[in-house]
Amino acid sequence: MDGRMLKSKIESILLNFIVAAIAGFVFSILRIPLPWLLGPLTGAIIYNAMSDNRAYWPVSLRNLALIVMGYSMGRTMTIETARQFVGDLPAMLAATLLTLIFGVVVGYITCRKTGVSLASGVLGSMPGGLTQMLLLTEEIDDSDLAVVTLMQTARILAVIFLVPFVATYGLASSVPAGQLLPAAVTESGFVKALPAIIMAPVGAWLACRLKVPTPYLLGPIFATAAAVMIGSPAPAVPRGMLNAAQIFFGVFMGIGISLESLKQLGRVFPYAIGGALAMVAMSFTIAFGLTLFIPSTLLTTFLSTAPGGMAEMGITAVILHADITTVVSFQAFRLLSILLAIPPLLKWRFNR
Repeated sequence: MDGRMLKSKIESILLNFIVAAIAGFVFSILRIPLPWLLGPLTGAIIYNAMSDNRAYWPVSLRNLALIVMGYSMGRTMTIETARQFVGDLPAMLAATLLTLIFGVVVGYITCRKTGVSLASGVLGSMPGGLTQMLLLTEEIDDSDLAVVTLMQTARILAVIFLVPFVATYGLASSVPAGQLLPAAVTESGFVKALPAIIMAPVGAWLACRLKVPTPYLLGPIFATAAAVMIGSPAPAVPRGMLNAAQIFFGVFMGIGISLESLKQLGRVFPYAIGGALAMVAMSFTIAFGLTLFIPSTLLTTFLSTAPGGMAEMGITAVILHADITTVVSFQAFRLLSILLAIPPLLKWRFNR
């Protein structure tokens, strides 16, 4: 890389960060939920559009942010929560099946109303990772990469902006004070906490080597949880560091979203947004049903079943003091189910 290109990338990173920090501050003043994630995401989209999609943000900063978020989620897990995970497996399976079935229904309706292929409609509506759905699109003959990309982008935007508002202003007041993290954990010394802190990046490295889905998030979650379970204290992430992680993650997401691509959705756009809203409403219904069977608040079960990314729902749980273990467990179970079971089923169905 020559000096001029390196200088250009550094300038782009700095400008992106400045715009993101200002947007986060504005969103914070306006009391918008998740201001340090949604603000930078919005600022990055606008800045990227104004710079003719030439904005730059290295994936390494996104990965660093995911490691911090993963540590923040993993530090709350204990032996007791592991037992809870096993006990909640039937509920996880039921919630995942209902969500997937509803996603297929939304994809079918989109296909019938807009004329896109059934494969494109289903892949565009599936609440899995964007990257994984795009990779799957390349393996299914009848799917359209552009349509799937645009539908998934619309779904992600709708869910990321809507769910925090519902959780913050509709459900957060129901969180009992007892769900705040124990003082014994947050007051532990830095030296004693080193094993848990070191395990987060080590877990990310191992997850990458083992080709685990979303390795920079799941790896730190499981590795930090393992350190906590063997007795290592894990202090809370400082607020400034957690905000910086949200900025890094939000900017990366924002740069990946082009306003021009959203305009190209055309007739698919209303169904993409409508499908996303319907998915959120369905997840709320499932969440309410779960509260009748598992000892959890509606806030926790809603974040657990919301069709967004695990990082976004997890960080919302951290900020609102929901039961992070339940949220991560449900989201991880659905993600792994989609990535492991859905691809062969869809390839078998659409490539017949």
